[in-house]
Amino acid sequence: MARLKQAKEALQASYDLFNQASEKALPPLALSNVDSIQNLLTAVIRRESLAVSKKTSFPNKLSADLRKKLADVLLLLDKVDIEVIKANAKIPSANKA
Repeated sequence: MARLKQAKEALQASYDLFNQASEKALPPLALSNVDSIQNLLTAVIRRESLAVSKKTSFPNKLSADLRKKLADVLLLLDKVDIEVIKANAKIPSANKA
C-alpha cells in the first residue's frame, strides 16, 4: 500500500508539472477513480500524437514521464508492481544454466 501511495504522489507531481508546461490544461485528475486515470492516459497519448502530426512543440519528456506514472498507478491498482517484476527479472535464477 505504501508503494501505491508513493506512486500516486509522484503522479500528482508529474501531472502538475505537465499542466504547467502545456498550453492547454489536462482533464482533472481523480487518483481514486480508475476510469479517470485511464481517460487521462488516453488524453496524454492523443495530445502527443496530435503534436507530432501537426509538428507543434510539446513537452515530450514530461509527457513520457506522466504516461509512465499513469501506467504505474494503473498497474498498482490491479495489484501488479512493475518494480518487483523488474527486480525479480534481474536476479539470476538457480534453474538457468
